[in-house]
Amino acid sequence: MKPLHVPAVSVRVGSLALHGYSNRDGMRLAGAFEKELGRLLASAPLAAHGLETDVLRLPRFRRSANESPERVGRRLARSIVEALAP
Repeated sequence: MKPLHVPAVSVRVGSLALHGYSNRDGMRLAGAFEKELGRLLASAPLAAHGLETDVLRLPRFRRSANESPERVGRRLARSIVEALAP
């Protein structure tokens, strides 16, 4: 039986400029972002398209004042995956 080929996905986020978060909340946001991005990329067929980009520009990202850092991290990850979709 021939082994299945699983496409590799590699994402490097150089920096995120998210103003207005304490170090603690920034770490919570980053953790949720990383977890959600990994989950979405593992389930999305993006690798099959052979997409490569040095810079990914997203629409202006807004958050509400009472939104948790975890929710913001998950929404940010979804917006990145949506921008990568063909």
